[in-house]
Amino acid sequence: MMLNCVIIEDEDHAVELLTDHIQNMPNLNLLKVYLQPIIAMTEIKEEDNIDILFLDINMPGISGMDLAKILRSKTRFLIFTTAYHEYAVEAFELEADQYIIKPITFPKFTMAIEKIIRKIGKESLAPVIPKSEIFIKTGVMNKVTKVNPADVVYLEAKDNYIIVHTDKDSIITYLTLKEALQTLNQLENLIQVQKSFVIARNRIGIVEGNVIIMDKGVQIPIGNTYRKSFFDYVKQNTLISGRIKSAKQL
Repeated sequence: MMLNCVIIEDEDHAVELLTDHIQNMPNLNLLKVYLQPIIAMTEIKEEDNIDILFLDINMPGISGMDLAKILRSKTRFLIFTTAYHEYAVEAFELEADQYIIKPITFPKFTMAIEKIIRKIGKESLAPVIPKSEIFIKTGVMNKVTKVNPADVVYLEAKDNYIIVHTDKDSIITYLTLKEALQTLNQLENLIQVQKSFVIARNRIGIVEGNVIIMDKGVQIPIGNTYRKSFFDYVKQNTLISGRIKSAKQL
């Protein structure tokens, strides 16, 4: 389980500390750092698939509290990082998952992350019945299209809609990538490789450089944000000859 993280913090030393902590946790992946909260407010979208947002409170331009009201729906978990105790009640009213007081030591950090991981574990205990088919609402009034999740090759985000590309058809639907993933990812087969593209792992044909060629011939470039997690997945599932391993050790 890899959790994608974003930091919004205006102090360099705090960013460096949080970055080090994230890099020392094997199940955390740092997607992006924002030193200017206003930029974060305008750039962060639901389709970024953020698992954990680390958010400072006292920042120029807009406070972390006001920013949380805007971004809470765009992250799975919210962790406030601050030097002030007095905002705790308001933070949890905004559905914060954790409230860490600075200085953020590694033990404090790991304790907060472990609580989130335990919460995820409890959620995963709920029975999930895989669906062999679902219905997607299209842009045509009163029209829905039946889709088998196993037939999905890739999802492509456009301005305010996505295109679900299957073996037989391309279906336009007014959903975000995040919403589509929650419905279609029954077997955890989908993986995001770019801001605008989510692909089915079992439909990958060739990976050449920074380009994925799907088994239907469609070429999809890998985005910088998702490059590490994608190639970690490829590496974990690549067969390597024992002779090559031995040669590397010599």
